[in-house]
Amino acid sequence: MAISKQLHIEAIQTAIPSDVTLPGKSRRINLTNTTLTQDSLQSRFRMVFYYNKSSEEESAWTVAAWVKESISVALADWPELAGRLRKDREGDGCWEIKINDAGVRLVQASVEMQLDEFLAAEDRAEKEAALANWSDIDGENPDFSALFYIQVTQFEGNGYAVGITFSLLLNDPLFLIRFLKSWTQTHMQMLADGSLSKNPMFHLGYFQRPSRPKHLKSIGLDSFPSADATTTVLFKVPEIQSDNRDSYRKLASACIGEAVKSTRANGVSKFSLIANKSDGLEIETCEIGAHVKAESNGNVDAALKPVNWQDIGMEDFTLTKGNKPVHVSYRFISSIDEPLVVMMQSDDQEKDGAEMFIGAAIPK
Repeated sequence: MAISKQLHIEAIQTAIPSDVTLPGKSRRINLTNTTLTQDSLQSRFRMVFYYNKSSEEESAWTVAAWVKESISVALADWPELAGRLRKDREGDGCWEIKINDAGVRLVQASVEMQLDEFLAAEDRAEKEAALANWSDIDGENPDFSALFYIQVTQFEGNGYAVGITFSLLLNDPLFLIRFLKSWTQTHMQMLADGSLSKNPMFHLGYFQRPSRPKHLKSIGLDSFPSADATTTVLFKVPEIQSDNRDSYRKLASACIGEAVKSTRANGVSKFSLIANKSDGLEIETCEIGAHVKAESNGNVDAALKPVNWQDIGMEDFTLTKGNKPVHVSYRFISSIDEPLVVMMQSDDQEKDGAEMFIGAAIPK
């Protein structure tokens, strides 16, 4: 039997906002007909950007160190991304995101494969979890669990990857993408201004000592849980002009109907709905009953337009001058056995003709 190739974790650190976050701010998570179980707490969105080196000076370790510097500056304007999940202290079973300085988890790693080999692998989707770190949220003590991870992984040869994992309890993927676009502008401006270190260092492990292990830990690529058990489908629809719950349910039901048809899934009777709304996050379990199916026909179905993740505009995400990713992957990760629908708010909701994205993860 072939020996599994290894992922080596070199360092794990935390980046906090460069400005102090004012106390007392939080974002409510409203639950309807559902509870946050240990499995549902792990629902997340994952992106992996793959790069070839564009120069001899460029390396994964340089990028990782620069990321540590620039992400702290970028987070100052997006403090909610550095927050933590906690149970509402009122004792009514509700949850909230406490906006504070807890920070984003940063991981530096290396993998025993070349970039081209990894991208060509038939089981790439299964191995990709190795490139985007995630530690399960502790339902009993969620305050200590990070909700946002950035991992920079060095391939053998000239390639590297930047993997991002983002809890869907923080906000929706469109919010994350707006942050990433803002962050890359900050990062590239700091690079142009010479504000990033010329000889960057991610962690003190660069100074190797004989008594220190070479890696924090090493994990076989075949040891990571597979995300290939779900298929992600993306739609675009006209923006809902109100926070009416029935409107969200109708759109979500129509989305599930189209997603089930396109993936040929069977036995779908209910789904989980996560909607990013003006007063917080709404999470509920919806039954796919005959009355719901009837409501989701006609104009609602006609408004659904299947789109690709590439339409979101992250194919130009750069962290070094002129070096665009050679490939970008996007995936919802869900630990529950039912479909998941995520409704994402656009940043121009007030404009006529504004559109919103709806993503669905369908179990295979």
